Amino acid sequence: MAYKRKADDNQIIELNSIGLSLSGIGDRLDIHPTTVAQRLKVLGIDPADTRRAFMEDIFEKLTLQQQDWLTSQLSAGRSVKDFVRLLIVNEFVSQKRTGLSG
Repeated sequence: MAYKRKADDNQIIELNSIGLSLSGIGDRLDIHPTTVAQRLKVLGIDPADTRRAFMEDIFEKLTLQQQDWLTSQLSAGRSVKDFVRLLIVNEFVSQKRTGLSG
């Protein structure tokens, strides 16, 4: 009998590209995180960096003025996770309103 994979590689690639952790991908696709890591490795794709370094990389590539602005947006106790979620929702609503799609 032929082996059938539980999850399609395209699903793994898609979830990885939006930044989900290996365990997050595994949970959604009902496979072990190690399986996710192995499949990404075979495909030649680096796992999304979901650790603190992810935001450090983004922050370091901003201009000083952009860094200051971001810091002011988050200084009122708002988490970067909530802020990014808000930006995504606002962009989604804006594109739906104008009929654009990304």
